[in-house]
Amino acid sequence: MNRELLELYRPILQQYGLQAHRIDHVGKVKKVYTNVGVFALKEIKHDRQIQTVQQAYSLYTKQSVPLYLSRQGTPFVFYQGQYYYLMPWITQGTNPERGERIRSFFRDLAYLHRQSLKEVDVKEEEITHYYEARKSEWEKQRTFLQSYVEQCEHEWYMSPFQLQVCTYFHETMQAYWFAETQLEKWYEKIKETKKWRMVFIHGNASLSHYVHDEKGNRYFLSWERACWASPLADLFTSLYHHVRTSHPIGDEWIDGVVEYEQQLSILDEEQAFFFSHLAQPDSMYRFVFQYATERQKERSERDYVSRLHRRYWAMKNIEYIVMRLIQIKEAKQAEEQSEVSL
Repeated sequence: MNRELLELYRPILQQYGLQAHRIDHVGKVKKVYTNVGVFALKEIKHDRQIQTVQQAYSLYTKQSVPLYLSRQGTPFVFYQGQYYYLMPWITQGTNPERGERIRSFFRDLAYLHRQSLKEVDVKEEEITHYYEARKSEWEKQRTFLQSYVEQCEHEWYMSPFQLQVCTYFHETMQAYWFAETQLEKWYEKIKETKKWRMVFIHGNASLSHYVHDEKGNRYFLSWERACWASPLADLFTSLYHHVRTSHPIGDEWIDGVVEYEQQLSILDEEQAFFFSHLAQPDSMYRFVFQYATERQKERSERDYVSRLHRRYWAMKNIEYIVMRLIQIKEAKQAEEQSEVSL
């Protein structure tokens, strides 16, 4: 197998003047052992991603793992219809304690966002269109879930999945209610300012794309999904990725968001927007809809229940994050008011 990989990637590595003696698959990256060291080779799936990676490196050179230039002086090489780029293989240094690594991740993410931060004007009709579209979508989801639960309750015998949906229904509706109240706050506030902040986000910000080398340098990897968007998008991605894969949530993630805001303050309208989209239980809706309309016969009832349970706990983890962040903000505001009154 390794001989086949060596032969497959030999023409690509030759463009960098490298000769490999071993290649391993590590996720979406090839770990390449050569005569002069170890490298990471990654394939670019779409032409658009070349421009995305180039823009990320032009903005965030120091926070990105360096790219090697080919013999032609370009950071990308083309072979048989695909583009590739080459990086040093980062040997992880001594990892800090988990809580500190998470806090460091959020601090560096905020530092990253500050470098490209800009404010843009938004038209009121665009704001209204987005607001009404989100409300309409959530109303459609709520209506479907309400109808499905009523259907389940009329069954002579509910399946285990249907029973769990009915059990989680009230909390799911509360999540929709909270999301809508926060969306309303965002809508009223941004109609006044008609301003919105944008940064060149990573697009797939997670701990797996954040590394420390042996010298203590910290880098973000995998910029293929980077784009201009609200900085909240990276916060959403990092938190949502974690709550889907871990239970229970640790307070270090709340501490991380607090660290982020100490480096880059989150405006009131941004926080309301963030909370609304973080809290809305879209994942619960989509999975129930899939079960009700497109159930796969090869998937067991037990598997469906297990997957639904994970989505429920992700929703509860998000609820905990949001409530703690609100408590922290209210405590801070109370302390500031107390200092002013003194």
